[in-house]
Amino acid sequence: MNLKQVGLAFHNYHSAYRMLPMGCGGTSSGSAEQPLLGNANRLSPLVGLTPFMEQQALWEKIANPLRANGEVYPAMGPVPWFDPEKYTPWGQRPEVLVCPADPTAKDFPTVASYTINYGDAVMNVGASPLEDMPPYGRTPGALRGMFGYQMTFRFRDALDGLSNTLLMSEARIGGVRVAKNVTGLIGRPAVCIDVHEDDSTKFWPEGRGASWVDGSLLSMGVQTILPPNSPSATSEKGELEGVMSASSLHGEGAHVLMADGAVRFASSSIDAGDQGSPSVAQGHLDNGKTLRPGSPSPFGIWGAMGTRAAQDQVDRAVLSDPVRTRSPEELAELATLELETWHAAKGTGKIQARQIDLTDKGVLVLMSEQGEVRRLGLSKFSSQDAYRAVVTHRQRMQEKAKLMVGHLSTQLDLLEDKQFETFVREWTVFPTRESQNDPATIQQFAAFVKQGRGGLITHYDRMLELLDTLDPSVLGQMQAALARGNGPVRGFAIEFVNGRWKLNMETQANQRRAGQPRPFFRQLNPR
Repeated sequence: MNLKQVGLAFHNYHSAYRMLPMGCGGTSSGSAEQPLLGNANRLSPLVGLTPFMEQQALWEKIANPLRANGEVYPAMGPVPWFDPEKYTPWGQRPEVLVCPADPTAKDFPTVASYTINYGDAVMNVGASPLEDMPPYGRTPGALRGMFGYQMTFRFRDALDGLSNTLLMSEARIGGVRVAKNVTGLIGRPAVCIDVHEDDSTKFWPEGRGASWVDGSLLSMGVQTILPPNSPSATSEKGELEGVMSASSLHGEGAHVLMADGAVRFASSSIDAGDQGSPSVAQGHLDNGKTLRPGSPSPFGIWGAMGTRAAQDQVDRAVLSDPVRTRSPEELAELATLELETWHAAKGTGKIQARQIDLTDKGVLVLMSEQGEVRRLGLSKFSSQDAYRAVVTHRQRMQEKAKLMVGHLSTQLDLLEDKQFETFVREWTVFPTRESQNDPATIQQFAAFVKQGRGGLITHYDRMLELLDTLDPSVLGQMQAALARGNGPVRGFAIEFVNGRWKLNMETQANQRRAGQPRPFFRQLNPR
């Protein structure tokens, strides 16, 4: 949902200015020696996006000169690495930029969970043209993503198609090591993997712990070279050039935001082509062994997703539905499932884990005895274990289908009896735990349900009729669509939460109120 909101903000920005914000831009020079002179032309696109993320007050602080802590800061701020306790806007990271599953967010209060697509090349991709920086030079042929330093792109520049081109990707905030001063990345980006296994390698002290307002590659960039959850490194040129990989805490992969606004999940096993291939570069590096500008990506489907105009083809079937973040209550319930032994396909080992899900893409979701959730393809397990997983999943779907009939029937009875507050309190999904216990919020939601009672009753009747003939085995494939209101009954959004099928009020309301810029819950609770 966070990525969807950020994607909507990018689209609204593009509608307003007919372009995307610069990947690494700004208004003035500034430097490490003169941090108050300006922002060093290194602001990330998220700064310009703040008004489109319901952060108008923050934008006005940044866009105007600010007097704070005895200093007068210039419009558009000082350098992005300036102390956020002194220049407070840099410390006011919008909540939407933080993955709720990342527990390290509080330890790195200025870092974003989502990074921008710098393409599938290495050479100078996140560089700055300032004179006091190293002599990077301009290499537009290597800027193959949707963002680039001191450059703006439009959606029309995505000749490969918006639905085939990456806009953003997840990246873990803390706990990720990033090697530094690595040579040879342009000619062979996979050297990044080698140096992480070398004891002599030096690493950035805080990984990618930088500011959400800093557009440098280390801080805000991602490249589609190594697959998700691979190592990352910067070159000998510093934090503005290197190989930065997508990462997440959702197991074997990471969420991605496509340029058309769709959010999908890219597996760590996604086709990443020839990892020994050189990248695209300008000039005659490595005696001409690097690829010429305009070449198709050598890094498979993953690399093709990173290029906007390289005539790359992307099979979107390799991407899965987004991974839903489970609440602590759900995780506690899942932890009661039986521990089972799972054997590797080649007989090389075994693990103890609980089966908590099986996706329609054949990805088995397991929970270890310690509570860690991992996503692994069925092909990685023995045939006996894979068959057991399928049978278990089918049985659980049958049980869920029976629950759905019972739960929807109960909800329908409450609607017909006009018990709206009981319906809202017990059978709807709330955005926060606090709002679920707020009498005023419950009354507001009950009024909304009362207003739409007739249409809801019709939706419930249709869904219950369909459940008489629905094959329970397809329920798992439909869960994400049901939560979005895109199931067999269009516009009817239901979600399985804490063992209950509930009405998803957010989706239900937004579909009825199409065209409004703010989500329904925030319309009711503007504070």
